[in-house]
Amino acid sequence: MYYKPLFHINIHHGYFLDKGEEKYEKVELTDEEMSLEDKNEAIKEYDVSEFLTISPSDFTKTQFRNYRMMMRPSASGFRVLVNTLERTVDDVERYKPLIPLEDNSYLTFEIQATDQYFYNYTDVFDLSNNRMYLFTNVEPADQDTEFEQLFENNGGFIDNRFLLQEEATRDLIKAIALENENFFELESGVLSLGKTIRLIENNTELTEDQKETQIESLLDYTIQKKKKRQVIGYVRLRIKGATEDEDLLEYIDDSQYVQESTPEFTISFVNIKSFWVFKSTSDDATLTTKDQKWLSRSGSIDITSADFDAGGLDPPETDPENYTFPNPTIYLINKDDDNNYYSEIFI
Repeated sequence: MYYKPLFHINIHHGYFLDKGEEKYEKVELTDEEMSLEDKNEAIKEYDVSEFLTISPSDFTKTQFRNYRMMMRPSASGFRVLVNTLERTVDDVERYKPLIPLEDNSYLTFEIQATDQYFYNYTDVFDLSNNRMYLFTNVEPADQDTEFEQLFENNGGFIDNRFLLQEEATRDLIKAIALENENFFELESGVLSLGKTIRLIENNTELTEDQKETQIESLLDYTIQKKKKRQVIGYVRLRIKGATEDEDLLEYIDDSQYVQESTPEFTISFVNIKSFWVFKSTSDDATLTTKDQKWLSRSGSIDITSADFDAGGLDPPETDPENYTFPNPTIYLINKDDDNNYYSEIFI
């Protein structure tokens, strides 16, 4: 018996992988890409656990036990392995799951930011919205905008293509809760969300509209509660995908086999670009760059007088040549009504 990979998820972040203005992965056509040598060095030092945790759902943990699977974290993400038996198929050595997996079952993983400043350097949606990200191989219902599955682009940059509408987000949280409904929230001693939903659905004293309203309110409350814990969304993969090309396993003569080429996806958080606002404590001058700059933990960006124009100088007669300009930290960042970010640096 051998444990073989079922799939592998990489989660990258530009803030930790970029080097100043040099990008690990180009976001815009005009971006300068890092050399291969620098990329190799950056990924060696990278560890997703610095800012994220990835946790399997209760139901997924049960599937791990029942189907002899395991989750193995890595510095750049995680992979799931399944216990298999070696078989020869058409003179080729293949690996068959020891216990056949249910085709329509999902493996679900919650993605939670652990860095309190995560939203200061990450380009993601507003916390006030009842929406979450979903990375899946089955397109969800209740989406009236374009949605992208992991198989379509092997992941890619995390943007609105993976962002669920509010109704679809409620559907997701409800589906996960009902899968988990046999579990109790031990830390609070109360019924699980799934059991609470079932109680509402089975309440004969409520009309269907009342049931729908109560469940919707409960789900919205749950989503906001999760988002206060900095839950960003979910990786949720079905064993049998929407099409044959999106299956996690290969099917030969009605039998399941681990794919010869393991499905591997890389999803990448985009770091924030901000205007850099330099505030001089000696003369109360303010100098704001005319263009936005990438925020990155490594490397630095040289700022010269050419990075300013008259509109960014207060008072207007301020001469940038009289100052030196350090790079900003992630601690003092503001966003205006037009979704522009401003990094404040005191000099």
